[in-house]
Amino acid sequence: MKKAMITIEVLISLMILMIVIASSTSAVKFFHMAGAKKQTYEDIYITVLSIKDKIEPLICNTTMYANGKLNAYNYTATCKQEKSLREYKPPFNIGDPSGNIGQNIINLYEVTLTLTKEKLSKHYVYYVHTIKKTPQ
Repeated sequence: MKKAMITIEVLISLMILMIVIASSTSAVKFFHMAGAKKQTYEDIYITVLSIKDKIEPLICNTTMYANGKLNAYNYTATCKQEKSLREYKPPFNIGDPSGNIGQNIINLYEVTLTLTKEKLSKHYVYYVHTIKKTPQ
């Protein structure tokens, strides 16, 4: 009877040991996958900010389109005008015209940025405004 109890205790302890090893292995695998994903998104974030800084002075003033390659990502950016208004000018005296009659035209553009790399494709949208003086 004593030998049977020892055998059962050994089998139970081996089962518990196997469960601990399996759960530890899956936890390590999960943390490794999460770290790889984090690194990928950090690379994308840095690339998006770099592209934004690179193309922002030109894209909405001249070309309305940009493409290229940066940090192993291919990118395309398109600029679309959302709204255009003259700046508001309050009246100086009663009877003077007021409203959108200022010297500057303010344009709001929507920039759509698409990053592609192998199977990965991400789309980002941000807004840019420009101010342009009007000739008088």
